[in-house]
Amino acid sequence: MQAETLKNARFAVFLKRSALCLLMLPAACFFWALHAYPTQDACWLCLSLATYVWPFAGVLFVVSAGFHVEPLDRRLEKDVGLRQAHGH
Repeated sequence: MQAETLKNARFAVFLKRSALCLLMLPAACFFWALHAYPTQDACWLCLSLATYVWPFAGVLFVVSAGFHVEPLDRRLEKDVGLRQAHGH
């Protein structure tokens, strides 16, 4: 069980980092494009890239939320609260 929890936590971190990289990609492309193209073309390139890339980043964030693993102490507090609420 502990190994599975660790795998889920690692996968969630991987997905979050991938999503953050996708969110920063248009900005990096913009700084590159400023040197290669006129300013207006660089802005349009960045905007079009963001239009296509950011939805994928959002999907990665949503999927990573499904693999989120709470710390053990929070889970224990939640278990104790549920047991008390149900009279155990």
